[in-house]
Amino acid sequence: QSSGKRSQGRQEPRSYDTMRKGALQVWASGPLLFRKAIFVTKAPEGFGIYDPRPEGAFAPGEKLFIYVEPVGFTWQEKDGLNHAQLVADLVLKDDEGTVLGAQEGFGTFTFDSRDENMEVMTALTIDFTEAPAGKYAAELKFTDKLGDKSATFELPFEIKEEGDASSDDSSEDDTSSAQP
Repeated sequence: QSSGKRSQGRQEPRSYDTMRKGALQVWASGPLLFRKAIFVTKAPEGFGIYDPRPEGAFAPGEKLFIYVEPVGFTWQEKDGLNHAQLVADLVLKDDEGTVLGAQEGFGTFTFDSRDENMEVMTALTIDFTEAPAGKYAAELKFTDKLGDKSATFELPFEIKEEGDASSDDSSEDDTSSAQP
């Protein structure tokens, strides 16, 4: 027996698709930027699945895990899939801004998806095992290899004297990772 109410179920996917199409247009026409770029306690497990590190203080030899949510990069359709590629360059600076080291292509993140995902994360692991105690900044420049876009962020951090910082004793892989 019908209650006389019309089901909205069939209209909802269309409404969502219309909203998503608009969001993707804004995404494509906007700059590359970062929704989040933070230190985390260990390698993240996926989009939004991370534990933020409350301070940027590290023990000597401790790995630095960085969680990044890039937005606004270019998706390109090829062979039935959508492709995107970001490359991250790393610059290490001291607390006065002097460049101590740099590595182009520190992380390469390739995404292949049937959809143009808007919830994307990348993870970087930086190993400064030889760095002496002091204040530093990690500058990461992401370049969109399929679009004419790039963006940079900087995360200040400190390597404490031996015994000053509590160390997260996790033994995570020393790799960069990305997930759409």
